[in-house]
This record gives sequence, C-alpha cells and structure tokens, in this order.
Amino acid sequence: MKARSHRLAATCPRGLEAVLAEELVSLGLPPGEQLRGAVAWRGDLEQAYRALLWSRVASRVLLEIGFGKATSERVLYDTARSLDWTAHASPARTLAVDFVGANDGIRHTGYGAQRVKDAICDALRAATGARPSVDPRQPDLRVHAYLTEKHLALSVDLAGAPLHLRSGGVEGGQAPLKETLAAALLRIAGWPAAAAQGLPLVDPMCGTGTLLREGAAMARGDAPGLGRARWGFQGWLGHDPALWTRLVDQARSRPPRPVPLIVGSDQDPQALAVARAALTAQGLDEAVHLARRPLAEVGPPAGPPGILVTNPPYGERLGDPDQAGQTMAALGDVLRHRFLGWRAWILAGSPALARRLGLRPTRRVEVWNGGIDCRWLEVPISARPVGAPPEQVPPPGPPRPLNPPR
Repeated sequence: MKARSHRLAATCPRGLEAVLAEELVSLGLPPGEQLRGAVAWRGDLEQAYRALLWSRVASRVLLEIGFGKATSERVLYDTARSLDWTAHASPARTLAVDFVGANDGIRHTGYGAQRVKDAICDALRAATGARPSVDPRQPDLRVHAYLTEKHLALSVDLAGAPLHLRSGGVEGGQAPLKETLAAALLRIAGWPAAAAQGLPLVDPMCGTGTLLREGAAMARGDAPGLGRARWGFQGWLGHDPALWTRLVDQARSRPPRPVPLIVGSDQDPQALAVARAALTAQGLDEAVHLARRPLAEVGPPAGPPGILVTNPPYGERLGDPDQAGQTMAALGDVLRHRFLGWRAWILAGSPALARRLGLRPTRRVEVWNGGIDCRWLEVPISARPVGAPPEQVPPPGPPRPLNPPR
C-alpha cells in the first residue's frame, strides 16, 4: 500500500534556507522549495520523521492538514472549522495554536490564534460533545497556522518544542548560540567534509561550547533527535508509533564515526562549567577537549591546520561595543600570528566589528542570531609568517597549544 503524501515543511532562521535544503537532501529527502524561513516538499510521514530525527538545522517540521481561504475573520474561522479535527485532536488532550502572518481581516497574531483555537474547539465539541483544554506551554498537540493575504494553511507541529533544544536540559550562557544555528554555521564552514578528512576543529572563545558540541556530534554521526523524550507528534492522532520506533532503532544501530581532534578554550570558568555539563549530558565529554585560557595565550594544536570557528562577544548582549571591538582586534592578531594556514570562520555582530578583525574575509554570509543581523565571515589565514603586530593591538602572550592532556 502506497504511503500517503503530505505537504511538509521544515523551518529555519532567515538566510539559512539553502543550508537546510542541502542538509535535507543529504539525509535522503527530495529537493524542496526554498521559502522564507522554510523548505517545503511533498513526502510521506516517514520523510517527516526522518527530518525530525536527523536534521540539525531545522527548527520545526510541519505537516499540513488543511488549506483554504482566509480573506476575513469569518472566512478564516470557517476554513479552520471545516476540517475533520477528530482525525487529529482529542478533547482529552491539550491544545495550543501558533499563528504567523496577517492580512486586512486578521491584523494581530494573538487574535488569529484565538479564532483558530475557537474553530478547533467548536468542531470537536460538535463532533464529540467535549472540547480540549488549552496549554500554551506544553500542549499535547501544537497547531501551526500560517496566514497570507488570502489563504490560511493549518499544520501539525510534529516537533513540539523547537528542535534546537537538544543539550540535555543544560542551560546556555548569557547569550547562547542556538544549536540549530551552530549546525548551520558549521555546514557553511565545510566542517562535515573536514571532519571526514580528520582535520581539527578549534574555538578559542568557546563560551558554553555550542559550536564544538555540534561539531563533535556531527562528526560522530549522531542523530540529534535520539536525545529527546517529548515530541509534538505524540499527541497527534495521526502518529504512527511503529514507524517511529523502526526509524529510532535504525538510528541507534548505526556505529559512531571517529571524531577528529576538537578543542576549545575560554577565560570564563562559569561558561566552561556549562560547556562541560552540556557535553556530558550528550555523551560528548571525551570527544571535546576544553581548557581555561585567555585569548592572548591561545595557540593551535599540534598537527595539520584545520578549521577555527568562533562567536566572539558582539557588545549588544555581552560587555560593551568598545570591549567587543578590542576583542575582535586581538582575535585577528592571534590568527595572523599563530594560526598560519588555517581557515577561520567568525561570527561578527556588525560591519564595524568585522573591520576591527584586521583581516580580509573572502566570504560573508548573512545570518540572524536571535534578533541580531550578523555576518559569518570566512577568513583564510596565510601560511607565511607576518611581521610584528600593529602597535594599537597588545602583542599576544606566549602561545599555549590547545593540545588535549595525555
């Protein structure tokens, strides 16, 4: 019997649609249509489950269950009310509605969510005599409503909580980088291929270690969904438990790949403590080597040049802009004098910060980190030594290679 085809969509931050599309194809899914903040395709439930289980870039995976006109508040309600909600939701389970978009009839997302929720509850009460309770924090079923100028698309959020929540319940630091964004940045930097070649990965300002943690899990070939206990599809009546169990068993049976040298450092002991706890929660504590070290004392590990990735303070969330600029200048100085022949990828929170690096990027990728418009900069470092550091940047201290302890 042929599996039923659905319209599926995986969401992502703006600017990462091409990265997500490439990742989904690498997971064996068909090429999708790149939309604003999403990649959409037609596929069966198994493809949706594979995206949930294996994607590191996707924020959510949606399965469309209805589509219709929504030119006014009343038309929107009628479209939502007309669906057979008994095939998807139970009055005995809780419900929440996420609403995106606006038009002349619905100008506020809160009001749009309320009307969709009313339609679902009214439909279920008419069919069963009971209506579900609403739980906006941890519902059994989360419905995603997307409104355009004339139409409404209604989908089941198969993920539930966002897919970046995979650090074992360990909180990030003051300005954490989401795991999904970190994975996208690493894919842009070419880390999957570099890891397969056995090249090292270094982060000299690793903070709570998100880039290194994602890098190690990607290199090892982990399925990120294996660490999650609660899913959005568990409260959906269309869920196929046998199919999901089979895919999970397949993922668990895959042997891990060897992880190349991955090292990081930071001068903040509290951030490093969080990084170690998160690594331990994901079983990666032996795959990533951390050291407390100021930037000025960082040197490359022994061996061939590899990839350096880092997310320096922007000044908007941590510290002040002047301090952030000094840190960026010091980073540029360390790179040009210490990491000869390496490829560096640096997340800059503004063009002014990027200029303080003092190195010419060969590639700039626009990405959004929360509400901050950032640039992911590729900076190849020459293999030829340079002269003395500029006077305005303090010379770095004696280098201490980031080699793991014996």
